[in-house]
Amino acid sequence: MPTKITRFLHHSPVVGTQALGTGYTTGNVHAHDLTEYLPVFKSATTNFFGIVDAMQVVLTSATSATTVTIRLCEDPAGDIQLVPDVTAPLSPGVTTAGTKCAVFKVGAALRQDLLGPGNGTLYLFAKVDDATSGAVFTGSEIFWME
Repeated sequence: MPTKITRFLHHSPVVGTQALGTGYTTGNVHAHDLTEYLPVFKSATTNFFGIVDAMQVVLTSATSATTVTIRLCEDPAGDIQLVPDVTAPLSPGVTTAGTKCAVFKVGAALRQDLLGPGNGTLYLFAKVDDATSGAVFTGSEIFWME
């Protein structure tokens, strides 16, 4: 009889008010503590090690932006990349055209073990193609499995 593998799904929601521009800055980042909802014996592990399945980005006041580019890093400076730059189209809301979302499928096993702080926190940076309307990085969520 084959061995049954069970995967545990987790999420890490973050809200913010950062105004996005057309380039990355250390002020436009969401810090995702991926150990936040884990049991104590698991969260005591310092480095993140898991499968990042997907990431969702929500922008408000984004009437002029048509795409968003993200980068997932081990460190708050954005230098040690786990997921390099990836761009997706922004889909406007049904009732509010300035609220836009993008979803990124990753599906990769990631380990926070190079030069990052090793604290279980991953850093999601974002930028837009057109910052004229003052797009706000309102929310992001990382969905991951162990």
